[in-house]
This record gives sequence, C-alpha cells and structure tokens, in this order.
Amino acid sequence: MDPLKKNSALIYEEVKAVKYFLWIFYLILLPYDFTYYYLIPYFNRTDLGLPEQGIGFFFHIFLFALLPLAIYMVKKGNPQKVKYFYFFAFILIDFFNNFLIYWGTDHEFKSGHVLEVYFILFSPIFVSNRFFWTMTIGFFVKYMLMGVIFQSPKVLIPMTLIIFIAAIAWILLTRFQSYVKAITSIHEDMRQKEKLAVIGQMATAIAHEIKNPLSSLKGFTQLQQEKDKDDDQYYPIMLNEIDRINGIVNDLLILGKPNTAVKMPKKLVDIIRYVISVIDPHAQRKDIQIKYDVDDSTVLLCDENQMKQVFINLIKNAMESMPNGGTVTIQSEIEDGRALISVKDEGCGIPPEKLAKLGEPFYTTKQNGNGLGLMVTKKIIEEHEGTFNIKSEIGKGTIVTISAPFFK
Repeated sequence: MDPLKKNSALIYEEVKAVKYFLWIFYLILLPYDFTYYYLIPYFNRTDLGLPEQGIGFFFHIFLFALLPLAIYMVKKGNPQKVKYFYFFAFILIDFFNNFLIYWGTDHEFKSGHVLEVYFILFSPIFVSNRFFWTMTIGFFVKYMLMGVIFQSPKVLIPMTLIIFIAAIAWILLTRFQSYVKAITSIHEDMRQKEKLAVIGQMATAIAHEIKNPLSSLKGFTQLQQEKDKDDDQYYPIMLNEIDRINGIVNDLLILGKPNTAVKMPKKLVDIIRYVISVIDPHAQRKDIQIKYDVDDSTVLLCDENQMKQVFINLIKNAMESMPNGGTVTIQSEIEDGRALISVKDEGCGIPPEKLAKLGEPFYTTKQNGNGLGLMVTKKIIEEHEGTFNIKSEIGKGTIVTISAPFFK
C-alpha cells in the first residue's frame, strides 16, 4: 500500500508540493513561449508566432486541459500521481509536436523547452528517487530518439545539459532526503523519550503502591506456611509468584528512577562468575551449558548490582530461547578503549520485524513476558554510557553485544 494513503501528514505535504508545482508550471509556460516565439523574433525581425507545421496553440490548450484532471486527482486523494501525469502528458505532446514540425522537412532539428529544466530541478521538492529518475531518463531517451529519427547530432547538447542539471537536482534531492531523515530521527527520539518519561512516572507510582502490600502479603504467607507445615503443597508456589511480582515491581522502580548508579571499578570476570553461580543450577535443569571467555584484566566502571542485573536478564533470555538445551557463550574483548561483551545463544532466533521493536516499552516476544527486562537492561547500559546491539538469525541463535567504557 502507498504510504501516502496511510499518513495524512504525507498527503498534506504532497498536496502542497503539487500546488507549487502546478502554479510554477503555468507561470513558466506562458511567459517563456511568449518571449521565445514573439518578443525575441520581434526584436530580431524574424517570423513571429508558433511553428506552422506543429500543433500550434493546441500545445497550450492540451496542457491547460490537464489542470481540471489534476484537481480531480488531488480531491480523490491521489496527489502523488499528478506529477507523473503531467510529465508523461508533456513529453508525449512535445514529442508529437516536434514530429509534426520536423518530419519530412529539411529543417535541422532544434528544439527544447524550459519546462524540461523545470521538471528536473523541481523534482527534489517531492523527495522521490523514482520520480527523479523517471524524468531524467525520460527526457534523455526523448532526445536520443529525436536524434535517431531526425538524424541530428545537435541533440547531444540538450542530452549533456540534462545530465548536468540532473546532477544538480540529485545533490538537492539527497540533501532533502538527509534532512527529512534527520528530522524524523529527532522526532522519534523525542517521542521515545516522552513515552519513557510518562512510563517512568507511572511505573514509580504503581510500584510504590504495590510494594508495601506485597511485602505484607509475603510476610503473612511465610507465617502461615510455618503454622501449617503439614500442607506444604501450595505455599512454595504462592511465594514464588509473590517473588515474581516483586521482580516486576523492582523493574518498574528502575525505570522510574533517575540515574542513581554508584559506579566503581569492577572486574568483568567477577561479575560474570557471580551471575553464572546464581543461574547455573537452573541452567543445568534445562540441559544448558554456560561458557565464558572473559579477560581477567577487563575492568568496568559500573554499578556492580545493576551490571549483574543486566547479565542475569540477558542470560535468562538466552536460556528461554533454547527449550531443548544448548550453550550460552559469553565473550569479551577490548576495542578502541571500550569493552565489547557478547552473550550468544543457540536458540530459535528472532524475526527481523520483531527484532527492530525489542527494547520498546512493554514489547516482548515471550508468551508470558512483560517486556520490562530488556527495557531495564537497555536503560542500565545507557546510564553506563554504553551501547546495546542485537543480531539474530532464525534457526541459528541471537548475539547481544554490549559496548561499555573500559576502565584503565
């Protein structure tokens, strides 16, 4: 589906561009032809008027007849088609007019219209590569055919001019596209920050409201478990579920808090060993091996607890992607003064359309997930002046790479 049909802002901008295009088109058409066919011949004392062999004023009548159709197309919600409609109509009318003027005569072919320059130079306004190349190639092929039909080497001059003008238009077009891309990127960043700010405020408020009754609930459950020792079937489940809720609440608190990390130099290998000692019993039950190859000299300036949380989240995600077992590999290296730490699994992989959304608020690929774990992980890494990258291939696994400042 055409993106213009899904975005009212794009339709509005396209309609504005079409209006400018039409106004300037007709403002150029009449003054240019009047000057070229009447004023210049008058001062040069040559024949006035349009070429007799051509279609004469019908050239202008046909072009003005396009205007009601263009207005109709805009009202029908197809403004993007108007520019193509005018281009193909102009090139056909102009080709037919030149054919009538020069075919079967001894006159050497010499033709061209300033509107051809206008079409190419105005194309960047539409920010469309396809329209730019359609016009450039279209006019180039037109003159090439004219040169072959009328055996005129003079077409090399307009063909060269088309290439030169197209080069200028291409520079303008790429600059417009770069500018639009930059504005879009800034807008997306601001929208994401606003979304995270709202989520952070809501998360903090909700987490504080849940935290106190949750602590009381866990305490009373443990007390009841001690009193009712003969029936120990459901209490562990209840306590595990309370701990799971508590984990979600802690994630919400991290999202809502400003950067409160207390950073100190910590060996990466010590952090990894601690995380593996916590997760390894659970990994063994799932027939998953956790291997690591981390340089003992790699030191990070970080909040130890938060960095442990990062690797716990990443390793858990890797394990959940391998229900039939496998290997999680953790590696590190130093590159350009930064520590590159990768967590690789042998899981099912993540489809590209889902991969792009990972880290967005409450987006998850898990059936019972909440999307907070990866979001918290990303926030912690960013607060440590690090970057976060995910590469995945269906059926082969996923590699999560963290780039963090290396403490010397």
